[in-house]
Amino acid sequence: IDIQDFMEKTDSTVKMGIRHENWSKIGDSYFAPLDASPTGYKLNDYIFKYVYHKFGKEKIHLASEIGINYENKKFDTPYALHFNGHKVGQYFKKMCMDDGVRLIDSVLKETILNEKGSVDAVILENDQQIFGDFFVDCTGFNRLLMKKLDVGWKSYKDVLSVNTAMPFLVQYEKNEKIIPETKATALSSGWMWNIPLTTRRGCGYVFDSNYISREQAVDEVEKYLNRKIDPIKWIEFDSGHSELFWKNNVICFGLSSSFVEPLEATSIHNTIVQIAIFVLEFLSLTQDQTITTINQQIYNERIAFLNKLTIDFISLHYQGGRSDTDFWKDIKLKNRITDSAKKIIDTASCRIPGYVDLEGMYGSFSMPLVNWLLAGMNVIDQNISSKELDKFCRYDSIEKEYNNFYQSVTNKKSYILYK
Repeated sequence: IDIQDFMEKTDSTVKMGIRHENWSKIGDSYFAPLDASPTGYKLNDYIFKYVYHKFGKEKIHLASEIGINYENKKFDTPYALHFNGHKVGQYFKKMCMDDGVRLIDSVLKETILNEKGSVDAVILENDQQIFGDFFVDCTGFNRLLMKKLDVGWKSYKDVLSVNTAMPFLVQYEKNEKIIPETKATALSSGWMWNIPLTTRRGCGYVFDSNYISREQAVDEVEKYLNRKIDPIKWIEFDSGHSELFWKNNVICFGLSSSFVEPLEATSIHNTIVQIAIFVLEFLSLTQDQTITTINQQIYNERIAFLNKLTIDFISLHYQGGRSDTDFWKDIKLKNRITDSAKKIIDTASCRIPGYVDLEGMYGSFSMPLVNWLLAGMNVIDQNISSKELDKFCRYDSIEKEYNNFYQSVTNKKSYILYK
């Protein structure tokens, strides 16, 4: 894929991180870059500690390469993209069809199972039968194939109670600058995303319908933005994941596999990770070599663990201590936090969590990204950074190492993003 061609045809803009607003208190804000500090995967993340000690949470992003480029309004690799999801689908569709992939545009009417409980064929609304050796369930929340195989859904609504999304579009003001960040703004009963594209902003309010009605949600957003909005649709969901991700000759990806909530774009990320793990590790040259009991067991265990880590990570976002509405009060009152996330919060009260404190796996949301959140929400005391730097009596050498890192990033030839 030619990245410039892709960006032009999908209204893409550069994404360097997420601006979190109001998560610990109204008016509070911090920027979490997409990458880690250069010592983020070491046992002692001393660059993070040095920057937090020296600059505080407002400039904590200066501990990473992307954060430094963000601060200097430049970009270089690595970075991510915001894009128009519909246009991305059309882009990949054309690419696949140009490469010989056959498209049948119809609706699934019936699924035929054989005596072993595997899918033999699907029957479409046009009465066409599609036979196959292996099927991928990408039917979203309908989960048509997985339900036919009697695979249930593991809900985490007791931890993550937001259950409704209200997407809408916002046009740019005249001369408005596009900043390379997603905004995630905590509101009374959830949070609002704000994603800049080249043509407009894609926004949405994710909320718990037990605390606010649809009409109240629209009213709250309109008052916050000081403009009228027109919701595109209402999406109801149950945070969680499939009890199995691969059964017999069916595997599920995307929303039919899992959906935690829109925060941190975990659905897109985990879909990519799941596909990569399956294709690179489990897919073999023959059906018999691919569909084995041990392959399915290991894959299901690993993807369940990936989702557990994701839910831990998202759970941490709600631990900033807000208590100004019933929604935020009940997060603490009803103990809406995973056990692993609670351990991280407890650890942060006495020392900065390190690489040994969080479990992880390929592609997971884990250390060291967690510390951006903990510092940004004031969970980590800035004084702890100072004490931990003093512990090793290496302040001068760490300062020199950081300055060299900063210079190496800023001296790279990079592009001016905006002025």
